[in-house]
Amino acid sequence: MNGLFPKPLAPTPYPLDAFLVIVRETGYELSRNVQAPDAMVGMVLINAISMACQGLIDVKLPTGQVRPVSQNLLLVAESGERKSTLASLLLAPFHDADLRAITSQHLRMAQYQAELDAWQAKNKGLRRAISKASSQGKDTRELDAELVEHGTRKPCVPRLRYFLRQDISAKAIMEALQGDGESIALTTDEGQMLFQSSAMSHLGLLNRLWDSPEVLPLDRAGKEHILAMNPRVSVSIMTQKAPLQAYLEKRGSVAKGSGHWARYLVGWPASTQGYRWVNPQEQTWEHLPVFHARIKELLAAYKSMIESGQIEREQIEFSDDAKARWFGLAAETERMLREGEYLSDINDFASKVMEILARLAAAMHYFGGEGGKITLDTLERAFKIIRWHVEEYKYLFSPQFVVPQDQVDAQAIANHLRSRYWGGPLSDSYAPKNRVLRVGPVRDKARLNDALELLAAQGAVEVGVAPKDKKTYIRLMNHFFGSM
Repeated sequence: MNGLFPKPLAPTPYPLDAFLVIVRETGYELSRNVQAPDAMVGMVLINAISMACQGLIDVKLPTGQVRPVSQNLLLVAESGERKSTLASLLLAPFHDADLRAITSQHLRMAQYQAELDAWQAKNKGLRRAISKASSQGKDTRELDAELVEHGTRKPCVPRLRYFLRQDISAKAIMEALQGDGESIALTTDEGQMLFQSSAMSHLGLLNRLWDSPEVLPLDRAGKEHILAMNPRVSVSIMTQKAPLQAYLEKRGSVAKGSGHWARYLVGWPASTQGYRWVNPQEQTWEHLPVFHARIKELLAAYKSMIESGQIEREQIEFSDDAKARWFGLAAETERMLREGEYLSDINDFASKVMEILARLAAAMHYFGGEGGKITLDTLERAFKIIRWHVEEYKYLFSPQFVVPQDQVDAQAIANHLRSRYWGGPLSDSYAPKNRVLRVGPVRDKARLNDALELLAAQGAVEVGVAPKDKKTYIRLMNHFFGSM
């Protein structure tokens, strides 16, 4: 991630006006009352509407493929930007639904235990009767049949379903998705928690969940298989820069190389701190309750569908003119992947951006209560939002903005060598490599070797073994350190 280049002095405003009316007016209201960065407002809105829709609908791409509408989001914002306040306000219906589910689960478990006790008592009685009849040489066929039938009536453990998950393992994700049509969200306003969870160590699983395969199995040694069919999972990470940077330093190459970040809408909005004003009047909420009511309506529809066992998601299609525009944008995107063109440095994200666009357009269409097919107007609105995120992805992940680790390390080591070991323009200075490794700024051997290799290529140092003590030394070249 780019931590060395400043953000533009005048960043492009987030296109809140591109959302359809219910979402748009809620966004404006949140911006006024919470005064969080507009991009943060917009991204939490996308998270909420995607989560609400993902269990109920799919989008049919103009190419004919049927894809989910779930979204992955990564937002970078420092402490004090009101991440928690915003998430609490917008995701309140999900929290309420989860609380009701957990509360209800206690009652259901108590009823289940009573039913199980009764079932086990009758099961014991039948087994004793069969044993007694058998010992007396009597025919047990009727009792055997009754025992078999009784076995089919064993109470099932009630299933606890809830949406919002944070610190969760890969196994727990699969258990939550076991069955058909299950829908969850990995969401946190403290990214460090999710980065440290085992879920983020299984990027292959998260990538597959974004792709939403029809069948996703998990084999557990010595135990039954877990099978998830048509699962839907959203991921939303709000994080400060430091935890994200720590994660990228540890697993960044894997996350980028596997195409994980290419599945995200990312944002690093400008701070509003220092520019917020204190409203002396009580906040009024006119549009947020309408937004909440729509989410509750969709959650109730999903609950009814999943409990019925009849999983039939509605397929949302594009109108003819929207299809034509989508194909035009796809062709333009492909052209811009050529070497030196606008998207050539983020070809991983660009390869998925048309699907992400379709997902967002479908969720906006359905959440907004638009009937029929996705219109050209809705597609253009979604495209306006996606364009903003393309710029952010370039800023966060484009190689032209990212300073390679060996270059960062080489600069730090050069500064250390100059301040600790260089004797001046006429000196012949050496530094013991092992000592530099022990007390220098880079204490990972592989990284130190990479940095020294880069410095040697620049003519700054020579690394060799002394014939007397057989130890490795770093020779400092005067022309380089004299010019620092």
